Amino acid sequence: MQMKEFWAVIGYSVVKLYINQIAMSVFGLMVIGYAGGQEGILLLFLASVLSIGLYLFIIYSMMWDAGAKAAAKTLRAEDAGVRKIETPFYIILFGSTVNIILYVIYGFARFYSSANNLIDFSTNTVDENAAAVAAGGLLEIIIKMTNSIYMGFEAIFYTENMIMRTPAYYFFLTLIPLFAVGIGAYYLGASEISIMRKLGFKPKHKNISNTHIDYSKNKK
Repeated sequence: MQMKEFWAVIGYSVVKLYINQIAMSVFGLMVIGYAGGQEGILLLFLASVLSIGLYLFIIYSMMWDAGAKAAAKTLRAEDAGVRKIETPFYIILFGSTVNIILYVIYGFARFYSSANNLIDFSTNTVDENAAAVAAGGLLEIIIKMTNSIYMGFEAIFYTENMIMRTPAYYFFLTLIPLFAVGIGAYYLGASEISIMRKLGFKPKHKNISNTHIDYSKNKK
């Protein structure tokens, strides 16, 4: 598959992933921000579950739809199935590239700061004038604002009131449900297995497995 065709296949879905993340980040800032201002962690926990659940539901719907469309194109073009096999992973990967880059840079900044005693998590001491600490702190703010739906659990697990309190692996762990739900939903859509239909929702695309396409008319 050539690069132009590759981006033609995944480009729209990748853009939608970023749009959905931005929209849900705004939602998460409001919901989790309110819950975090209340006493106790129960409301914060419930707000986190609600935000993450809603986000993954949106991702499921989007990727199921993309899988169903790809299956229809594959059937019409008598394709070998390349789109069905390769597309979902690359959609999620490229839709997470900005996040992954931020996580990696943040991880290096945190590791460098800790290794050079610019920050000591055991005593909660920080050299706030160090460039690595300042960069890591800025990245931490950006990451938390653009991934606010996961920050409720972060606030529950990491309670230290200090800069770069969250280990980088926590942010990488947030990618696991995105990849799992996104890829799984795509294959379900491509295979016409609709969980939403079983729950009473009607999918956008009609069943294509019973659609007969006669290619003999185009053959000499």
